[in-house]
Amino acid sequence: MKKLTITPIPALQDNYIWLIHDDTHAVIIDAGESQPVIDYLNAHALSPVAFVITHHNAHATYDDHTGGLSKLKSTYPAMMVYGHASHDALVDVKVDEGNNFTLLGVDFQVWRTAGHTDTHLSYLVNFDGKTHVFCGDTLFSGGCGRVFSGTVDELFDSLQRFNTLTDDVIFYPAHEYTLSNLTFGSYIAPQNTAIVSAIAHAKNCRNQGVPTLPVSLVHERAVNVFLQVGDDHIKDRLIALGKITDKKADTRTVFKALRELKNNF
Repeated sequence: MKKLTITPIPALQDNYIWLIHDDTHAVIIDAGESQPVIDYLNAHALSPVAFVITHHNAHATYDDHTGGLSKLKSTYPAMMVYGHASHDALVDVKVDEGNNFTLLGVDFQVWRTAGHTDTHLSYLVNFDGKTHVFCGDTLFSGGCGRVFSGTVDELFDSLQRFNTLTDDVIFYPAHEYTLSNLTFGSYIAPQNTAIVSAIAHAKNCRNQGVPTLPVSLVHERAVNVFLQVGDDHIKDRLIALGKITDKKADTRTVFKALRELKNNF
Protein backbone atom coordinates (compact mmCIF):
# COMPACT_ATOMS: atom_id res chain seq x y z
CA MET A 1 0.00 0.00 0.00
CA LYS A 2 1.22 3.48 -0.83
CA LYS A 3 1.86 5.92 2.00
CA LEU A 4 -1.26 7.89 2.88
CA THR A 5 -1.43 11.53 3.94
CA ILE A 6 -4.32 13.44 5.54
CA THR A 7 -4.61 17.07 4.46
CA PRO A 8 -7.03 19.76 5.68
CA ILE A 9 -8.41 22.10 3.04
CA PRO A 10 -9.92 25.28 4.57
CA ALA A 11 -13.32 26.19 3.16
CA LEU A 12 -16.19 28.58 3.76
CA GLN A 13 -15.84 30.51 7.02
CA ASP A 14 -14.43 27.86 9.33
CA ASN A 15 -14.81 24.43 7.68
CA TYR A 16 -12.12 21.87 6.99
CA ILE A 17 -12.49 19.49 4.08
CA TRP A 18 -10.32 16.47 4.88
CA LEU A 19 -8.46 14.70 2.08
CA ILE A 20 -6.94 11.25 2.52
CA HIS A 21 -4.56 10.68 -0.34
CA ASP A 22 -1.51 8.95 -1.67
CA ASP A 23 0.52 10.37 -4.57
CA THR A 24 -2.15 9.68 -7.19
CA HIS A 25 -5.61 9.23 -5.64
CA ALA A 26 -7.71 10.94 -2.98
CA VAL A 27 -10.78 10.48 -0.80
CA ILE A 28 -12.72 13.69 -0.05
CA ILE A 29 -14.59 14.02 3.25
CA ASP A 30 -17.38 16.59 3.63
CA ALA A 31 -16.73 19.20 0.96
CA GLY A 32 -18.94 22.23 1.56
CA GLU A 33 -17.18 23.90 -1.38
CA SER A 34 -15.90 22.41 -4.61
CA GLN A 35 -13.32 24.91 -5.89
CA PRO A 36 -10.76 24.63 -3.06
CA VAL A 37 -10.81 20.85 -3.56
CA ILE A 38 -10.50 21.05 -7.33
CA ASP A 39 -7.61 23.51 -6.97
CA TYR A 40 -5.79 21.20 -4.56
CA LEU A 41 -6.38 18.11 -6.68
CA ASN A 42 -5.10 19.87 -9.80
CA ALA A 43 -2.06 21.32 -8.03
CA HIS A 44 -1.04 17.87 -6.77
CA ALA A 45 -2.14 15.80 -9.78
CA LEU A 46 -4.62 13.80 -7.70
CA SER A 47 -7.68 11.95 -8.92
CA PRO A 48 -10.58 11.58 -6.44
CA VAL A 49 -11.95 8.06 -6.04
CA ALA A 50 -14.62 8.84 -3.44
CA PHE A 51 -16.57 11.55 -1.64
CA VAL A 52 -17.50 10.49 1.90
CA ILE A 53 -20.30 12.27 3.81
CA THR A 54 -20.59 12.43 7.59
CA HIS A 55 -23.94 14.26 7.59
CA HIS A 56 -26.11 16.82 5.89
CA ASN A 57 -27.74 19.89 7.42
CA ALA A 58 -31.31 19.73 6.20
CA HIS A 59 -32.20 22.83 8.25
CA ALA A 60 -29.68 25.04 6.43
CA THR A 61 -30.17 27.04 3.26
CA TYR A 62 -26.65 25.96 2.23
CA ASP A 63 -25.14 22.68 3.37
CA ASP A 64 -21.56 23.21 4.53
CA HIS A 65 -20.78 19.48 4.27
CA THR A 66 -22.27 18.53 0.90
CA GLY A 67 -22.49 21.90 -0.86
CA GLY A 68 -19.57 21.09 -3.13
CA LEU A 69 -20.70 17.59 -4.04
CA SER A 70 -22.71 18.32 -7.18
CA LYS A 71 -19.89 20.14 -8.97
CA LEU A 72 -17.29 17.64 -7.82
CA LYS A 73 -19.42 14.76 -9.10
CA SER A 74 -19.92 16.46 -12.47
CA THR A 75 -16.19 17.26 -12.68
CA TYR A 76 -15.15 13.74 -11.66
CA PRO A 77 -18.03 11.48 -12.76
CA ALA A 78 -16.16 8.27 -11.84
CA MET A 79 -15.94 9.41 -8.21
CA MET A 80 -18.17 7.30 -5.93
CA VAL A 81 -20.21 8.93 -3.17
CA TYR A 82 -20.52 7.21 0.22
CA GLY A 83 -23.02 8.27 2.87
CA HIS A 84 -26.31 7.58 4.57
CA ALA A 85 -29.28 7.16 2.24
CA SER A 86 -30.74 10.43 3.53
CA HIS A 87 -27.61 12.53 3.03
CA ASP A 88 -27.87 13.33 -0.68
CA ALA A 89 -29.51 12.06 -3.84
CA LEU A 90 -26.04 11.57 -5.33
CA VAL A 91 -25.05 8.89 -2.78
CA ASP A 92 -23.87 5.81 -4.72
CA VAL A 93 -22.99 3.56 -1.79
CA LYS A 94 -25.44 3.72 1.13
CA VAL A 95 -23.78 3.04 4.48
CA ASP A 96 -24.76 3.09 8.13
CA GLU A 97 -23.82 1.70 11.55
CA GLY A 98 -21.74 -1.47 11.32
CA ASN A 99 -20.85 -1.18 7.64
CA ASN A 100 -17.29 -1.37 6.36
CA PHE A 101 -15.80 -0.47 3.02
CA THR A 102 -12.33 -0.16 1.54
CA LEU A 103 -10.82 2.88 -0.18
CA LEU A 104 -7.15 3.48 -1.03
CA GLY A 105 -6.42 0.03 0.37
CA VAL A 106 -7.63 0.82 3.91
CA ASP A 107 -10.77 -0.11 5.82
CA PHE A 108 -13.42 2.47 6.69
CA GLN A 109 -15.57 1.43 9.67
CA VAL A 110 -18.91 3.24 9.94
CA TRP A 111 -20.34 4.38 13.27
CA ARG A 112 -23.73 6.05 13.62
CA THR A 113 -22.89 9.03 15.85
CA ALA A 114 -26.25 10.75 16.00
CA GLY A 115 -27.05 13.83 18.04
CA HIS A 116 -26.05 16.81 15.94
CA THR A 117 -28.21 15.19 13.26
CA ASP A 118 -30.22 11.99 13.41
CA THR A 119 -28.21 10.22 10.69
CA HIS A 120 -24.74 11.57 11.45
CA LEU A 121 -21.99 9.09 10.63
CA SER A 122 -18.33 8.92 11.67
CA TYR A 123 -15.65 6.94 9.88
CA LEU A 124 -12.85 5.10 11.68
CA VAL A 125 -9.90 4.53 9.36
CA ASN A 126 -6.88 2.48 10.39
CA PHE A 127 -3.44 2.95 8.88
CA ASP A 128 0.12 3.71 9.99
CA GLY A 129 -0.63 1.97 13.29
CA LYS A 130 -3.29 4.51 14.32
CA THR A 131 -7.04 4.95 14.19
CA HIS A 132 -8.15 8.15 12.47
CA VAL A 133 -11.73 9.24 13.18
CA PHE A 134 -13.51 11.59 10.78
CA CYS A 135 -16.17 12.79 13.16
CA GLY A 136 -17.87 15.65 11.28
CA ASP A 137 -19.77 17.81 13.77
CA THR A 138 -20.13 15.28 16.60
CA LEU A 139 -16.86 16.03 18.42
CA PHE A 140 -14.95 19.29 18.18
CA SER A 141 -11.72 20.09 19.94
CA GLY A 142 -12.87 21.29 23.34
CA GLY A 143 -16.53 20.81 22.48
CA CYS A 144 -19.27 19.00 20.60
CA GLY A 145 -21.93 19.80 18.03
CA ARG A 146 -25.24 21.52 18.59
CA VAL A 147 -28.37 19.41 18.44
CA PHE A 148 -30.38 19.88 15.27
CA SER A 149 -32.29 16.87 13.90
CA GLY A 150 -30.88 14.49 16.51
CA THR A 151 -31.31 14.53 20.29
CA VAL A 152 -29.09 15.53 23.19
CA ASP A 153 -29.33 11.96 24.51
CA GLU A 154 -27.99 10.63 21.21
CA LEU A 155 -25.17 13.19 21.29
CA PHE A 156 -24.24 12.14 24.83
CA ASP A 157 -24.19 8.48 23.79
CA SER A 158 -22.05 9.26 20.74
CA LEU A 159 -19.42 11.12 22.79
CA GLN A 160 -19.42 8.39 25.42
CA ARG A 161 -18.78 5.88 22.66
CA PHE A 162 -15.86 7.93 21.34
CA ASN A 163 -14.50 8.01 24.88
CA THR A 164 -14.19 4.20 24.89
CA LEU A 165 -11.43 4.44 22.28
CA THR A 166 -7.73 4.47 23.15
CA ASP A 167 -5.73 7.59 24.03
CA ASP A 168 -3.83 7.67 20.75
CA VAL A 169 -6.87 7.79 18.47
CA ILE A 170 -6.82 10.92 16.28
CA PHE A 171 -9.97 12.97 15.60
CA TYR A 172 -10.58 15.10 12.51
CA PRO A 173 -13.51 17.48 13.22
CA ALA A 174 -15.02 19.49 10.38
CA HIS A 175 -14.78 22.97 11.93
CA GLU A 176 -12.22 25.34 13.42
CA TYR A 177 -14.19 25.98 16.60
CA THR A 178 -11.35 25.23 19.00
CA LEU A 179 -10.81 28.64 20.57
CA SER A 180 -14.47 29.34 21.24
CA ASN A 181 -14.94 25.86 22.70
CA LEU A 182 -11.91 26.18 24.96
CA THR A 183 -13.08 29.60 26.12
CA PHE A 184 -16.33 28.00 27.22
CA GLY A 185 -14.32 25.22 28.86
CA SER A 186 -12.30 27.71 30.88
CA TYR A 187 -15.57 29.33 32.03
CA ILE A 188 -16.84 25.95 33.22
CA ALA A 189 -13.54 24.64 34.61
CA PRO A 190 -11.33 27.64 35.50
CA GLN A 191 -9.09 25.39 37.59
CA ASN A 192 -8.15 23.26 34.55
CA THR A 193 -4.60 24.30 33.60
CA ALA A 194 -4.64 22.03 30.55
CA ILE A 195 -7.39 24.20 29.07
CA VAL A 196 -5.35 27.35 29.75
CA SER A 197 -2.36 25.83 27.93
CA ALA A 198 -4.57 24.65 25.08
CA ILE A 199 -5.97 28.16 24.61
CA ALA A 200 -2.47 29.59 24.32
CA HIS A 201 -1.52 26.89 21.81
CA ALA A 202 -4.69 27.43 19.76
CA LYS A 203 -4.12 31.19 19.64
CA ASN A 204 -0.57 30.62 18.45
CA CYS A 205 -1.78 28.25 15.73
CA ARG A 206 -4.39 30.67 14.48
CA ASN A 207 -1.96 33.60 14.54
CA GLN A 208 0.26 31.54 12.25
CA GLY A 209 -2.67 30.59 10.05
CA VAL A 210 -2.45 26.87 10.76
CA PRO A 211 -5.25 24.57 11.95
CA THR A 212 -5.62 23.53 15.58
CA LEU A 213 -6.71 20.13 14.25
CA PRO A 214 -6.49 17.17 14.27
CA VAL A 215 -6.42 16.25 17.96
CA SER A 216 -5.80 13.09 19.96
CA LEU A 217 -8.33 11.60 22.32
CA VAL A 218 -5.91 11.92 25.23
CA HIS A 219 -5.78 15.66 24.54
CA GLU A 220 -9.55 15.92 24.41
CA ARG A 221 -9.92 14.02 27.66
CA ALA A 222 -7.76 16.70 29.26
CA VAL A 223 -9.47 19.79 27.79
CA ASN A 224 -12.98 18.91 26.61
CA VAL A 225 -15.53 19.46 29.39
CA PHE A 226 -18.10 17.41 27.46
CA LEU A 227 -15.87 14.38 28.08
CA GLN A 228 -15.46 15.30 31.78
CA VAL A 229 -19.09 15.04 32.86
CA GLY A 230 -18.22 12.96 35.93
CA ASP A 231 -15.79 15.55 37.29
CA ASP A 232 -16.78 16.99 40.68
CA HIS A 233 -15.32 20.41 39.84
CA ILE A 234 -17.63 20.68 36.85
CA LYS A 235 -20.61 19.58 38.95
CA ASP A 236 -19.74 22.21 41.55
CA ARG A 237 -19.61 24.86 38.83
CA LEU A 238 -22.98 23.81 37.42
CA ILE A 239 -24.48 23.86 40.90
CA ALA A 240 -23.13 27.40 41.39
CA LEU A 241 -24.67 28.39 38.05
CA GLY A 242 -28.02 26.89 39.05
CA LYS A 243 -27.98 24.30 36.26
CA ILE A 244 -27.99 21.15 38.39
CA THR A 245 -29.07 20.66 41.99
CA ASP A 246 -26.33 18.51 43.55
CA LYS A 247 -23.38 16.21 42.96
CA LYS A 248 -25.67 13.20 42.69
CA ALA A 249 -26.59 14.32 39.19
CA ASP A 250 -25.69 11.60 36.70
CA THR A 251 -23.34 12.18 33.77
CA ARG A 252 -26.16 12.44 31.24
CA THR A 253 -27.79 15.23 33.26
CA VAL A 254 -24.45 17.05 33.54
CA PHE A 255 -23.91 16.73 29.79
CA LYS A 256 -27.35 18.16 29.03
CA ALA A 257 -26.71 21.10 31.36
CA LEU A 258 -23.37 21.81 29.66
CA ARG A 259 -24.88 21.63 26.18
CA GLU A 260 -27.66 24.03 27.19
CA LEU A 261 -25.13 26.46 28.63
CA LYS A 262 -22.95 26.31 25.54
CA ASN A 263 -25.97 27.01 23.31
CA ASN A 264 -26.27 30.43 24.95
CA PHE A 265 -22.61 31.15 25.70
